[in-house]
Amino acid sequence: MSVQTMFGSAVNKALQEPPTDVEIQSELHDELHSYASEGEGTVLVETAGGVLSPSPSGSLQADLYRPLRLPVILVGDHRLGGIGTTLSAFESLHMRGYNVQAVVMLMNSAYQNHTYLCKHFVNYIPVKALNEPPEKHLDKDVDFRNMDVYYNHNKTSKDLISLLKGIEHGHERRIEHLNSLASRAHHSIWYPFTQHQGRSKEDILTIDSAFDDTFQVLKPSTPSQNKNVSLAQSLGSILQPAVDGSSSWWTQGLGHGNSTLALAAAHAAGRYGHVMFAGAAHEPAVSLVQKLIHKLKNPRLKKGFYTDNGSTGMEVAVKMALRASAVAYGWDSTKDEIAILGLKGSYHGDTMGVMDCSEPSTFNKKVEWYRGRGYWFDFPTVKMRQGVWVVEPPEDMQEFGDPKMFDSLDDIFDVEARDGSAYKQYISQAIGDLVHKKGVKLGALVLEPVLLGAGGMHLV
Repeated sequence: MSVQTMFGSAVNKALQEPPTDVEIQSELHDELHSYASEGEGTVLVETAGGVLSPSPSGSLQADLYRPLRLPVILVGDHRLGGIGTTLSAFESLHMRGYNVQAVVMLMNSAYQNHTYLCKHFVNYIPVKALNEPPEKHLDKDVDFRNMDVYYNHNKTSKDLISLLKGIEHGHERRIEHLNSLASRAHHSIWYPFTQHQGRSKEDILTIDSAFDDTFQVLKPSTPSQNKNVSLAQSLGSILQPAVDGSSSWWTQGLGHGNSTLALAAAHAAGRYGHVMFAGAAHEPAVSLVQKLIHKLKNPRLKKGFYTDNGSTGMEVAVKMALRASAVAYGWDSTKDEIAILGLKGSYHGDTMGVMDCSEPSTFNKKVEWYRGRGYWFDFPTVKMRQGVWVVEPPEDMQEFGDPKMFDSLDDIFDVEARDGSAYKQYISQAIGDLVHKKGVKLGALVLEPVLLGAGGMHLV
């Protein structure tokens, strides 16, 4: 076993220029990667202080090391109050997504902290307690001999050997689970928005963890190993980074593993869990909706409606819009067909009602209840050609002129300044024909903002 305190040369900078988190992470990664090529072994990364102690940059140590997500051996506190500090440290690590493999601490016959922690973590995390070192002797030579005997005794103790074997077993089990995950998923999960015909387990991306805008994923070439996994197969040799280019379907705008968000979610879960929201109120819900209304600064939008996901959110919005139109125009929805307006290539969700708010596509046209209750317009698209921003009309609008060139995206999206009269005329004429000549009742306008993802990542 080699024990290393790894801050590398980054920490040796002048004190007025403390190393950044990225510098420390990079040096630590390179150091560990160099060891992995030497064969079997165990490397301990000894941190400087407690899990919530500040790093040189001022960030917390638990956040500093999170991108690497190394397995953790938590050194517990055997002194008075040590149960609380140990559990607090564990919860801080657990909340950030670390795997705590063991808790190691010294015995204390008076407080017996290890006894309580063993019961607390039973069948979850092993707790190993080592004998306390001998009291310091005033004679340095005697003190050295006493400590030498202490260390020699401990390194052969059954508890320590059991701990090391447990760490090795945990490492092997983690790799085994990673290598088998795609196969297990292939046999038990029906994926959304995925063509399953001809799909194999090799097509499934195995994600070990995520941080910021990056995933840690299993390399595609890694062979499946269900047993007898070699310890020499390090995580560094089988995991690689992958950029989360869609922010996990646009739900992770602030990045994965954000400890501030994780703490807020943990606090809300601890304070409320889940509560009924019919005729009830609680502080987070009211504060959030008030902030949203204030930021929108739209006098017509005075209330918010909570629902649980994007698809049902669209269902609620369309239902409200259709009801408002029926009331405003005196339509009888039991007799009148009320349609919606939208864009070609759009997609708003996978629930039955909102499927009808898009033109026929691979997402809905084979669904037995799909009817397509609306009219969909083609649209100008924003493109860059030879370093120049261009707004290009759709094929059926070529009569409105050639593509228009702009110096920047700001100029394109300055709707008030640029000339959009041709497209406005086209839309007005089409809607007029629908309403006045064909008698169509239009009750809602459904638009995806700026980017149509499902239709082919079109910038509208």
